[in-house]
Amino acid sequence: MDYFYAVLNQIVIFMIIIVIGFAAVKTKFISASVLQPLSIVFTKIIIPVLVFVNAVSGATREDMLTLGFFVGVIACVYIALIIIMTSTKKILRLSGNRGRLFPLTFTFGNVGFLGIPLLLSVFGQRIMVLITMYAIVDMLVLWTYGYTHSFPHDKKLEYTPKALINLINPPIIAILLSIILIMFEIRIPMVIDRSLWSIANAGMALPFIYIGGMLATVVNLRSLFKYEYFVGIFIKMILFPIAVFAVLQAFGLDHNMSIGISILSGLPTMPLIAMLAATNGSDGEYATGTVMVTTIASLFTLTLVTYLITVVL
Repeated sequence: MDYFYAVLNQIVIFMIIIVIGFAAVKTKFISASVLQPLSIVFTKIIIPVLVFVNAVSGATREDMLTLGFFVGVIACVYIALIIIMTSTKKILRLSGNRGRLFPLTFTFGNVGFLGIPLLLSVFGQRIMVLITMYAIVDMLVLWTYGYTHSFPHDKKLEYTPKALINLINPPIIAILLSIILIMFEIRIPMVIDRSLWSIANAGMALPFIYIGGMLATVVNLRSLFKYEYFVGIFIKMILFPIAVFAVLQAFGLDHNMSIGISILSGLPTMPLIAMLAATNGSDGEYATGTVMVTTIASLFTLTLVTYLITVVL
C-alpha cells in the first residue's frame, strides 16, 4: 500500500506540473516554439546527468554483478511486448503506415520523461541499477527495431549503419561511463558530484512542463480518438504490466524489482518515436497522437496498475 500511495502522490504532482505547462502555452505565457529546445536540453543534457549521478551514487559493484541477469529479463519483456503488439495489429487489421507504427508506438515507453522521475521518487537511488539495465536494453532495441520501423510501410526493413551509429548518444554514454565507474569503484570528486546533482535536480519538472505544453498545441482533438489507441492502452498499459508482475513473482524475483519493471513496461509512448516517424517520412501525426493519448491515459493507468500489483496481487 505504501508504494501505491507514493506513486499516487507523484502522479498528482506530475498532473499539477503538466497543467501548469498546458496553461503556460495555451495562454501564450510561453511560446510553443520553446518546447523543442526544451526537449533537446532534457534529452541530451539532463537525462544523461540524471542517470549518471543517480547510478554512481545509488549502485554498487556488488549490485551490478548480482542483478546483471535482469538485462535478460528486460530483454524478454521487450520481445514479449513486440510479439503481442504485432499480433494485435494483425487482429485489428491495421495496414500502411499505421500498421507499421502501431506496434512501435506501443513498445517504447517514456522512460526518460516519466519512468525515471517516477521510480526515483518512489524507490530512491536503490532502483538505479534497474533503470540502468532497462535503459541499456531500451536503447539497443530502439535504435535497431525501433529506428527501422519508423520509416514508411513501403520501405524495406533493414538495419543501416546510420541507425547503429545512433547508439552512440548522450544517455548511452552516461550509462556506460557510470557502469565503468561503478565496476572499478571510482568515486567522482565532490565538487563535480554537487554540480551534476544541481543540473539533475533543476530539470526534474521540465519533462512535465513539456508534456503539458505539447498537449496545448493539439489543434484537432478528434484526431486523438482512434479505436486502436484505446485497444493499445488497455493491452500495453494495463494488462501487460500486471501480467509481467505476476510472471516475475511466480519465478521468485525480487519484489521491488518486479514492481519497477512492471511500471516501466506500462509507460506511455516515448515522444522520440513521433520525432523519428516525422523525420523519416512516416505518419508523424499518427505517432504524435499516440504520445498524447497514452500520456493522458497514463495518469490513470499507472495509478490503477500500481494499486493492483501492490495491493490486490
